Amino acid sequence: MRTDVFAGGQNGLRWVDVVGPSRAELLALAEEFGLHATSVADCLDPEHLPKHERIGEATFLILRAYDEASDQEAVDLHAMTRKVAIFYRTDLVLTIHRKDQPVLVGVRERYQGPAAAEHTLTGVVSELVLAAINSYEHPLEAMEGSLDAFEEEVFDPKHGRPSFRRIHFLKRRVALIKRVLWQTITATQKLVPPAERAQPYFQDLRESAEGMHFWADQLLEEAHNLVNVQLAMATHRTNEVMRVLTVFAAFFLPLTFIAGVYGMNFVTMPELVWPLGYPMVLLVMGGVSLATFLWFRRRGWIGRRSR
Repeated sequence: MRTDVFAGGQNGLRWVDVVGPSRAELLALAEEFGLHATSVADCLDPEHLPKHERIGEATFLILRAYDEASDQEAVDLHAMTRKVAIFYRTDLVLTIHRKDQPVLVGVRERYQGPAAAEHTLTGVVSELVLAAINSYEHPLEAMEGSLDAFEEEVFDPKHGRPSFRRIHFLKRRVALIKRVLWQTITATQKLVPPAERAQPYFQDLRESAEGMHFWADQLLEEAHNLVNVQLAMATHRTNEVMRVLTVFAAFFLPLTFIAGVYGMNFVTMPELVWPLGYPMVLLVMGGVSLATFLWFRRRGWIGRRSR
């Protein structure tokens, strides 16, 4: 689908938006607008990370916007994001993408109307880049909420233990977003020459990209910390179980020894025929158990929390 968003902007600027083109249609676009055929063909590669290239008079910019319809457990670039290819020069902005996206629809609708003569190349390109960057705001908010919920589940005994699988997928998604945003920052830094970087448009772009990248980096660190806390608590629970089992073993080990000795049935064993031998052995066993309990309690291993 091809949409001529507007024509007749400043310096004769024209914006053409193309959705889901075939290879033949891409080659026709390259010929129509005098673009390099190889660069236009790159639009078909769905795995391209954000990049910036100068090809003659035209600039080739690849962006990746978050796909709101993606699976919440998707962890690969193609499933989570959608590529947007932008070719621009003084008199042309050409955007190519496989699927229409809300962020681009919003920008396109703002530029459709009678005010075409006021549109500038800098304004169109910066709004497209800003829309792609801002597409990560809602997913990062959702991921932050998920991390907060996981943290409550870890420390609140009323909740079940959080799934390592869910935390793992969330961590991988945040890491992928961070990677894409870093590549976007690198691309936006090349949009204008260094002497012109103080322009408000591009200053806003850089600040937005860096802010989103910092947010993703912070969430990734929190996800790592949450996994480490979960592992530490699992280890702590295992140690608690082993401590209880060790206490039981310490109680029964001397009793088992005494019972084993008197279970050997030698004729010359002392107290074997003594009428009070059995109750005395039970009394000794009870005394050993009591002494073991008091010693453990004095050490703080049972009866109170160890420090």
